[in-house]
Amino acid sequence: MTESANIPTQLQRDDICFIPIPRGEKGPKIPEWNKPGNTQKWDSSKLEAHLKSGGNYGMYPAMGSDLLFIDIDNADEFSHAGGTDLVGETYQYSAWPDKHKYRAIVECPDIPQYWRGSKAVFPEVLEIFFPVGLVSTEARDPNNGVMKSTQIVKAAGQVVGPGSLHPNGNIYQPFNEKAGILAIAWEELKEVTDKLGDGKLDKMPQYFPVQGDYLPGPGRQLLRVRYNLSLVMPDNPYPRGNEIRGANPFHGSTSKGGNTSVNPHKGVFYCFRCNKGYDAAGVDAIRRGLIECGDDYTADVFQKHVAELEHDFPKVRIAEVELFKAKKRALNDVTPGRKLWNQKR
Repeated sequence: MTESANIPTQLQRDDICFIPIPRGEKGPKIPEWNKPGNTQKWDSSKLEAHLKSGGNYGMYPAMGSDLLFIDIDNADEFSHAGGTDLVGETYQYSAWPDKHKYRAIVECPDIPQYWRGSKAVFPEVLEIFFPVGLVSTEARDPNNGVMKSTQIVKAAGQVVGPGSLHPNGNIYQPFNEKAGILAIAWEELKEVTDKLGDGKLDKMPQYFPVQGDYLPGPGRQLLRVRYNLSLVMPDNPYPRGNEIRGANPFHGSTSKGGNTSVNPHKGVFYCFRCNKGYDAAGVDAIRRGLIECGDDYTADVFQKHVAELEHDFPKVRIAEVELFKAKKRALNDVTPGRKLWNQKR
């Protein structure tokens, strides 16, 4: 009977994206697997069926996550740089009995924004896989040959998860099944990697994340201001840096740490389970039932949203009309010549 992989308790989190991989292989066959919309959640029935049939799985940190997946290819050199002291107590696993290659998973709350959506490579020693990010890339337009900048949400790579079968015939086994995922500071990680890559983590990656608002469309911005829309805080909230974490107030959470992050400063509500971010207008649309968490805020949704808000708050439009009339009267009063010219027309 084929032994099947199971998602360890430590990885049953909404801020991890999972990808089915054929048994005994390391690479996904799913097109555009590095885009979160093509991945599975840990409790997906589709993923469960794949694992029960003996399949492998890959994974990467979702957008908004603080997780780092560290793939160590040379345990000795990593240890000499201080790596063992850094990750020795966190969750680790390997497909090699002597553990000369292994993987470690840590949380790093102060990951620089510009590394999200990328990976850091220290040749023949280790790779660090960062959470999904909105990145800007350049590609040549096939129609006119001109280089164009495009923005996509993507992961830079994935790692095969514990319980899967390595091509060498061994199962990826955890060092300690009860070990948790521990937190490290960015400076602690840099202290180790600086000995391996001469300040590589200080340099911006080739494809850099866009430092922009989520869904910043002018129409939605007008709605936010016009109707004083605000974000909804998560249930069971707790602070995490500049963010407030907790359970999604619309569909709950199965993760202990919650599945939602709210950044009041940026005006962003982000759901790890749905891999989707919203501004206050998007959150209000979910609250009203115009969309569900995870749906796109389309132009059609925008029109319906405007109609509902105008129906619920008619005084806003009345006040705007009165303000417009007042400004027009003031303009005519200030410029009597223009008023006289208008009367002669």
